[in-house]
Amino acid sequence: MMDIISQIKTADMILKTFRGDLRHMTPYPFKPEKKRYPADKEQKSLPRSTPEEQGVPSGYLERFFRELDGCRDISVHSVVVLRHGRLIAQAHWKPYTGDYAQMVYSLSKSVTAMAVGMAVEEGLFSLSDNLAELFSDRLPPFHSAKPGSVTVKNLLNMSSGIRFNEAGTVTERDWLRACLQSDCSFEPGTEFSYNSLNSYLLSALVCKKSGMGLVEYLTPRLFEPLGIDPVLWEKCPMGIEKGGWGLYLRPEDMAKLGQLYLQKGLWAVDGEPRRLLPQSWVEQSTDMTLQTAMGSHKTAYGYHVWDFPIEGAYQFNGVFGQYVVVIPGADMVLALTSGSQGLFIDATAPIIQNYFGNDRELSQKALPENRKAHRSLTEACASFALLPGMMPEKPPSPSFWQRVRGFFFPAPKRDAELSPGAAALNGKTFLLENAYGTLFPFILSAERGRFSEPFRKVSLSFEPGCCSLVFAAEKETWTVRAGMDGEPRLCDLDFGGETYTVGSLAKLTHDEDGRTVLKLSISFLEAPDTRLMKFIFGGERVLIRFDEIPSVDGATSLLFGLIGGNGGLEKMVADKIEQQRLSGSIRKIVAPKAKGEAENT
Repeated sequence: MMDIISQIKTADMILKTFRGDLRHMTPYPFKPEKKRYPADKEQKSLPRSTPEEQGVPSGYLERFFRELDGCRDISVHSVVVLRHGRLIAQAHWKPYTGDYAQMVYSLSKSVTAMAVGMAVEEGLFSLSDNLAELFSDRLPPFHSAKPGSVTVKNLLNMSSGIRFNEAGTVTERDWLRACLQSDCSFEPGTEFSYNSLNSYLLSALVCKKSGMGLVEYLTPRLFEPLGIDPVLWEKCPMGIEKGGWGLYLRPEDMAKLGQLYLQKGLWAVDGEPRRLLPQSWVEQSTDMTLQTAMGSHKTAYGYHVWDFPIEGAYQFNGVFGQYVVVIPGADMVLALTSGSQGLFIDATAPIIQNYFGNDRELSQKALPENRKAHRSLTEACASFALLPGMMPEKPPSPSFWQRVRGFFFPAPKRDAELSPGAAALNGKTFLLENAYGTLFPFILSAERGRFSEPFRKVSLSFEPGCCSLVFAAEKETWTVRAGMDGEPRLCDLDFGGETYTVGSLAKLTHDEDGRTVLKLSISFLEAPDTRLMKFIFGGERVLIRFDEIPSVDGATSLLFGLIGGNGGLEKMVADKIEQQRLSGSIRKIVAPKAKGEAENT
């Protein structure tokens, strides 16, 4: 009965999305959790080294970074490379800097599994314990026998078969009750079925048995020894960490987790080795005995850890391109964050496989220092941008004689002036007519379970190298500063009581009809998401086109795949909307347009 009720609620949620009724999707009120991240706080860093000292040519790493940069489908944000336990290179694509903890989605599952390993070692429960024993006080009087027979191991390797899944969390307040009252789609332990609620049940279990939330439990055992602070892990409406998603990590902190596994659970704390995880747990977790697939790609799964296509390698994986790849054969760890169009696997894997799946360029001994190559690597890593088209064109390099003349006869300095296009728009306010365009990306809004008001008015002001836009909705106002000189401007945006830091760029140009166009990118530095806007001006009117990275089309395919995977009413509705998601009202929501005209002054 619970599954039928949940399916009806989920179907209703989908239909509300289809109708554009986004602000009434959840039956429970939104509770803000996220505070401003202290990016300026001093952090415990990994030891540094030049690549050559660890047997890796700088030129080889530069080619690796440039190939990632050239693959536009990946939309890389940050990459951190470790070898022999030392950070040998890192790159960040403007406006991302690596200073902010980013939402890592399902990579959270691997950290939840670490907590389970510690709890098992402490004797709080065992892998063979089942839900009927562990949650006997929460099981309903009349329930299917299958959910009660699900073991901790079934939850870890995604073989529980529990039907209640991610889509149901939007419509149900008590996720634990919903899971325990759900049925299983197959006999537990016999098949693989990816479901983030398996991880949520593990989080709830650690909370129940330890008397602490997941973050509180892991802080002295994992986060403090690794120097990960502060830690945000989103909670369900009942106050339990989500387990399967919701954790925020800096790229370097992600790499620390991979290095911990590479070292079989050992970590140096104040110069002394300390065992944070049992070696046997790391080995069990990475024993890929369960064969499965990531989309069309065949792979294997351990305890919340995925196989990786290099012999002996494995990965912690989060949707939209959040990866920690551990390569024991090369003694390397790579951590990547991105806004990839892929959902579980993208073009990152073959690039990593090509560069680090063999030892043709990797030495077990230190290489001679190559200052020229290392300088070139450093300059390349500082030059990358998420959206190269938003960067100003570089002026041509002056000739030798121009440099000589400039040295002896320097040009007089002039005060920076606004371009004619910026001067014409400076101080203007436009009133908008439709009610769909919002400042916050659709995917981020859906993940947080809160959709902001559409803005109905936008005001523009310009100064040399920068512009400011004030977006006004009925009850909320947001101000965004955007760099026009290639340097992103950072500011904080309030989102229902939560604070998100964004880095923004703007560029004035013209379209093929000669109309003035303002391109605006707003990257949420703690999420994979970037809001894109294109303002097209014609006289006193404006047309705004909205888009975002990652694409909403791919995300909706993922959502409908999840909710349709268990069949029933949800699948019927999901199939219908999947057929129409590029047309009609759905298109107005995921890729809206706004028209308006200048306010009379």
